[in-house]
Amino acid sequence: MNRPPKLLAISSPGGHWIQLTRLCQGLESRYTLVYALPSALFGAPKMADGQKVYSVLDVSADDKWRLVPCALQVLYILLKERPRAILSTGAAPGAIAIWLGSLLGVRTIWVDSIANVKQLSRAGRLAQKRADVFLTQWEHLSNGQTILYKGAVL
Repeated sequence: MNRPPKLLAISSPGGHWIQLTRLCQGLESRYTLVYALPSALFGAPKMADGQKVYSVLDVSADDKWRLVPCALQVLYILLKERPRAILSTGAAPGAIAIWLGSLLGVRTIWVDSIANVKQLSRAGRLAQKRADVFLTQWEHLSNGQTILYKGAVL
Protein backbone atom coordinates (compact mmCIF):
# COMPACT_ATOMS: atom_id res chain seq x y z
CA MET A 1 0.00 0.00 0.00
CA ASN A 2 1.47 3.34 -1.04
CA ARG A 3 1.40 6.05 1.55
CA PRO A 4 0.88 9.62 0.42
CA PRO A 5 4.03 11.79 0.55
CA LYS A 6 4.63 13.86 3.67
CA LEU A 7 4.24 17.62 3.71
CA LEU A 8 5.68 19.65 6.58
CA ALA A 9 3.43 22.65 7.24
CA ILE A 10 5.19 25.14 9.53
CA SER A 11 4.40 28.66 10.65
CA SER A 12 4.30 31.10 13.51
CA PRO A 13 1.06 31.29 15.51
CA GLY A 14 -1.77 33.72 14.89
CA GLY A 15 -2.53 34.89 11.37
CA HIS A 16 0.31 32.85 9.88
CA TRP A 17 -1.20 29.69 11.39
CA ILE A 18 -4.73 30.54 10.23
CA GLN A 19 -3.51 31.04 6.66
CA LEU A 20 -1.45 27.83 6.77
CA THR A 21 -4.30 25.65 8.01
CA ARG A 22 -6.61 27.05 5.33
CA LEU A 23 -4.07 26.15 2.66
CA CYS A 24 -3.64 22.67 4.10
CA GLN A 25 -7.36 21.88 4.02
CA GLY A 26 -7.09 21.33 0.29
CA LEU A 27 -4.00 19.14 0.61
CA GLU A 28 -5.17 16.58 3.17
CA SER A 29 -6.29 14.06 0.54
CA ARG A 30 -2.95 14.14 -1.31
CA TYR A 31 -0.40 14.39 1.52
CA THR A 32 0.29 13.12 5.00
CA LEU A 33 0.46 16.43 6.84
CA VAL A 34 2.96 17.05 9.61
CA TYR A 35 2.57 20.38 11.40
CA ALA A 36 5.07 22.48 13.35
CA LEU A 37 4.56 25.76 15.17
CA PRO A 38 5.68 27.56 18.32
CA SER A 39 2.88 26.19 20.46
CA ALA A 40 4.60 26.30 23.88
CA LEU A 41 3.32 29.82 24.57
CA PHE A 42 0.06 29.53 22.67
CA GLY A 43 -1.23 26.06 23.45
CA ALA A 44 -1.31 23.09 21.14
CA PRO A 45 -3.75 23.46 18.25
CA LYS A 46 -6.63 21.05 17.86
CA MET A 47 -5.79 18.80 14.93
CA ALA A 48 -7.54 15.81 13.40
CA ASP A 49 -6.74 12.38 14.80
CA GLY A 50 -3.45 10.95 13.64
CA GLN A 51 -1.87 14.22 12.54
CA LYS A 52 1.51 14.96 14.02
CA VAL A 53 2.11 18.37 15.54
CA TYR A 54 5.59 19.44 16.64
CA SER A 55 6.39 22.40 18.82
CA VAL A 56 9.35 24.65 17.95
CA LEU A 57 10.68 27.78 19.59
CA ASP A 58 9.29 31.07 18.43
CA VAL A 59 11.87 33.44 17.02
CA SER A 60 11.69 37.13 16.24
CA ALA A 61 14.02 39.96 15.34
CA ASP A 62 14.19 40.83 19.04
CA ASP A 63 15.53 37.45 20.18
CA LYS A 64 17.92 36.23 17.50
CA TRP A 65 19.67 34.06 20.09
CA ARG A 66 16.75 31.62 19.67
CA LEU A 67 17.59 30.99 16.00
CA VAL A 68 20.04 28.18 16.77
CA PRO A 69 17.77 26.16 19.09
CA CYS A 70 14.84 26.65 16.69
CA ALA A 71 16.99 25.55 13.75
CA LEU A 72 18.03 22.42 15.64
CA GLN A 73 14.39 21.60 16.38
CA VAL A 74 13.39 22.09 12.75
CA LEU A 75 16.36 20.01 11.56
CA TYR A 76 15.29 17.21 13.92
CA ILE A 77 11.76 17.27 12.46
CA LEU A 78 13.08 17.24 8.89
CA LEU A 79 15.42 14.32 9.54
CA LYS A 80 12.80 12.35 11.46
CA GLU A 81 9.83 12.92 9.15
CA ARG A 82 11.62 13.18 5.77
CA PRO A 83 8.92 15.31 4.11
CA ARG A 84 8.76 15.56 0.34
CA ALA A 85 7.85 19.24 0.62
CA ILE A 86 7.68 22.11 3.10
CA LEU A 87 4.90 24.70 3.08
CA SER A 88 5.14 27.85 5.19
CA THR A 89 3.26 31.11 5.57
CA GLY A 90 5.96 32.58 7.84
CA ALA A 91 7.50 33.85 9.92
CA ALA A 92 10.97 32.95 11.28
CA PRO A 93 10.41 29.22 12.01
CA GLY A 94 9.10 28.83 8.47
CA ALA A 95 12.05 30.69 6.98
CA ILE A 96 14.40 28.43 8.92
CA ALA A 97 12.55 25.36 7.60
CA ILE A 98 12.77 26.66 4.02
CA TRP A 99 16.54 27.18 4.32
CA LEU A 100 17.24 23.84 5.97
CA GLY A 101 14.86 21.99 3.70
CA SER A 102 16.47 23.42 0.59
CA LEU A 103 19.87 22.26 1.84
CA LEU A 104 18.44 18.75 2.32
CA GLY A 105 16.88 18.65 -1.15
CA VAL A 106 13.28 19.06 0.04
CA ARG A 107 10.91 21.04 -2.21
CA THR A 108 9.94 24.31 -0.54
CA ILE A 109 6.93 26.59 -0.87
CA TRP A 110 6.59 29.98 0.82
CA VAL A 111 3.32 31.93 0.92
CA ASP A 112 4.02 35.41 2.22
CA SER A 113 1.51 36.66 4.76
CA ILE A 114 -1.46 38.68 3.56
CA ALA A 115 -0.59 41.22 6.26
CA ASN A 116 2.37 42.42 4.20
CA VAL A 117 0.64 44.84 1.85
CA LYS A 118 3.45 47.24 0.90
CA GLN A 119 6.46 44.94 0.75
CA LEU A 120 7.47 41.35 1.33
CA SER A 121 7.94 40.33 4.95
CA ARG A 122 11.43 40.20 6.46
CA ALA A 123 11.18 36.41 6.82
CA GLY A 124 9.84 36.22 3.28
CA ARG A 125 12.83 38.09 1.90
CA LEU A 126 15.07 35.53 3.62
CA ALA A 127 12.99 32.57 2.42
CA GLN A 128 12.88 33.92 -1.13
CA LYS A 129 16.57 33.12 -1.55
CA ARG A 130 15.90 29.38 -1.03
CA ALA A 131 12.21 28.71 -1.78
CA ASP A 132 11.40 26.68 -4.88
CA VAL A 133 8.03 28.43 -5.11
CA PHE A 134 7.48 31.89 -3.62
CA LEU A 135 3.94 33.27 -3.53
CA THR A 136 2.63 36.66 -2.48
CA GLN A 137 -1.01 37.35 -1.70
CA TRP A 138 -0.85 40.82 -3.23
CA GLU A 139 -0.76 41.12 -7.02
CA HIS A 140 1.26 44.35 -6.98
CA LEU A 141 4.12 42.60 -5.10
CA SER A 142 4.49 39.92 -7.78
CA ASN A 143 7.20 40.20 -10.38
CA GLY A 144 5.69 37.38 -12.46
CA GLN A 145 8.88 35.30 -12.34
CA THR A 146 10.33 34.60 -8.89
CA ILE A 147 7.52 36.16 -6.83
CA LEU A 148 4.18 34.83 -8.00
CA TYR A 149 0.61 35.90 -7.31
CA LYS A 150 -2.08 33.20 -7.44
CA GLY A 151 -4.68 34.82 -5.19
CA ALA A 152 -5.22 35.34 -1.48
CA VAL A 153 -5.83 32.79 1.25
CA LEU A 154 -8.13 34.93 3.41
